[in-house]
Amino acid sequence: MISLHESLVSLLFTLLFTAAGQLLFRMYYVRKKKIYLASALGAFLAVPILSYLALLNLTLAFVYMSTALIHVLVLIMSHMFLKEHLTQKQYISMSLIVVGIIVFNL
Repeated sequence: MISLHESLVSLLFTLLFTAAGQLLFRMYYVRKKKIYLASALGAFLAVPILSYLALLNLTLAFVYMSTALIHVLVLIMSHMFLKEHLTQKQYISMSLIVVGIIVFNL
């Protein structure tokens, strides 16, 4: 059995690996390098295991609602690594997602 702290870390890595996998998959289509595809698949393969570890001590509702952060992470990582421009609508959307998660978990 793992501790609550370890489950929270597993959830964090679940979110990061999912977002990174999506970003790497996009980079594969932009740059056509197979290393990006292999890395994306590796990230996606780790996600179910990490999700299972997160669910050992966290509720399904908390974990499921936290997955909404993936959209925010993908936008931020795309801005950082792919130099994509974020619009005002995207900033507003990210804010609404974060507020929604906070309100849901009160």
